[in-house]
Amino acid sequence: MSRTQNFLSKVGIGGAGQLGTMMILESRGLPIFFNVYSESMGDPATEIASQNFIGNDYEKFVDNSDFVTFEFEHINRRMIEYASSQGKLRPGIKSIELKMQRHLEKEFLRDNSFPVGDFIVASGSEDALVKSTRFGRFVIKRSSGGYDGKGQFYYNNMIDFPENEKGYFVVEKFVDYTSEASIICGRDSQGNEIFYEPSYNLNMQGILVRNYTGIKDGETVLRMREIASRLMKSLDYTGIMGIEFFITEDGPIINEYAPRVHNTGHHTLMGSSVSQFENHIRAVSDIPMDDPVTYVPSGIVNIIGTSLSMESLRRIGEIPGTRIFMYRKGETRRKRKMGHVCVTASTQAKLVEKEKTIESIIYPGGIQNYL
Repeated sequence: MSRTQNFLSKVGIGGAGQLGTMMILESRGLPIFFNVYSESMGDPATEIASQNFIGNDYEKFVDNSDFVTFEFEHINRRMIEYASSQGKLRPGIKSIELKMQRHLEKEFLRDNSFPVGDFIVASGSEDALVKSTRFGRFVIKRSSGGYDGKGQFYYNNMIDFPENEKGYFVVEKFVDYTSEASIICGRDSQGNEIFYEPSYNLNMQGILVRNYTGIKDGETVLRMREIASRLMKSLDYTGIMGIEFFITEDGPIINEYAPRVHNTGHHTLMGSSVSQFENHIRAVSDIPMDDPVTYVPSGIVNIIGTSLSMESLRRIGEIPGTRIFMYRKGETRRKRKMGHVCVTASTQAKLVEKEKTIESIIYPGGIQNYL
């Protein structure tokens, strides 16, 4: 009997970073053979994949998989299109095509009556500057290639804004929000849905620093779930999705969605009955999802632009209810996510206090020195 006969299905993961790694590690108990497609054998998930496919081997990767998913939307488009043509891609190609160009995502949300802030699509950086004058305060974002704050320019800091750059830009009116929040949700191929408890998020320069569960306003939570359900239905979605919101006086409005497992859902590794990563693999491989239960208030502190010394590891490890996840990336550089710390506590207040302590350990001198 060959090794693969011990598995019910082969799941291919496009991308081999930390999200792909956690998908595999969290789903090791399932009878699934994991293929990984990557541009480089140096990426973290290649160390633990059942089989690796590199570069131009994307057709072999798809042909060797029963289902194909991805950890990141900025992945080889030819692989995505080929997987879709073979009927293997989950979630479907529409959900990722909208993310490859930010203006398409914004227009889709607006045209389908989802709550979004005011925005204008511009052709080129000069046109974006002209159109930004329609808003008092604004954010200009490149349509392609932007994540973790990359390609974003704010009205009060335009020093690095490019001159005469071609391509689409999105000019957004700055949203006056009371807080930032997100929800992790999931849907299977039969239309069954699950929702994790939403979290408050603290972002700096467009990068998540830390988050924690426990949104108090039940009406806000209900509205977030309703929006999430309608968005998954509108995309005929299969898998886990993360949706980031601005919470305003008029209710939650969508900042953006992610057609995959999401950084704001990492707290599910400790605080929930089943993690977002395992539920994603279940959904895309037609194994029933488990409706998650949040056991305790939980959150994360991201490790960005630095590694941890033994002294830092010791100090964090001494704090009860913590678990450290390092991503095994080769190069440490500013703004790069190198790991995170999961945190749990008996109350939200104690959770936030723990997170602040952990943040001070990770970032001596302040996080601004690492972004």
